[in-house]
Amino acid sequence: MRLGIAAMSLLALGACGYFSKAADTAEMVDVAPGPAGEEVVSEPSDWEEPVMPTPEEAARAAEEAQNKAEAGVVYVGADKKGTTVTLKMGETLRIELESIPTAGYVWNLVETPDFMQPAGESTRPTDPAYQNLPGYTGGNHYLSFDFTPKAAGTGTFKLTEGRPWETDEEPMDRFEVTVTVTPEG
Repeated sequence: MRLGIAAMSLLALGACGYFSKAADTAEMVDVAPGPAGEEVVSEPSDWEEPVMPTPEEAARAAEEAQNKAEAGVVYVGADKKGTTVTLKMGETLRIELESIPTAGYVWNLVETPDFMQPAGESTRPTDPAYQNLPGYTGGNHYLSFDFTPKAAGTGTFKLTEGRPWETDEEPMDRFEVTVTVTPEG
């Protein structure tokens, strides 16, 4: 039985080009099927591993990204859960919460006050110094929802975090914030 498994493993590795080498080099290279079943050998690239940021550079990049996210808006983050915020007509409200979109966990709006209208959605990495490096995948992200008021009023935003396709599951988290919009002036 073990011999059969080993043989199948070797066949599978051979089929995907694991053991292929260029005729004039001892380096491993990529082999891909070409026209009419011919093998096409691609040479190793000039890719260089990116330089990792220092902890100080990472902290500075995170702070700069946070300042940019908060600029020009009434900002509501996780620290505002269960509170009331006030904004004036003409201002933009940004609700921004950390999510894990690569695992399917995103924030969904469950309830939005009638006097608020959507003005956009966006995401940004939680650790931009690392997550913006070439080849980086995954990681947590901030998901933001922007709203502008259509009229003065008081109402509550309710959001849940979960996988949208898991409709029978309880949300992983819940978030509520009450918003009061005052007239300009």
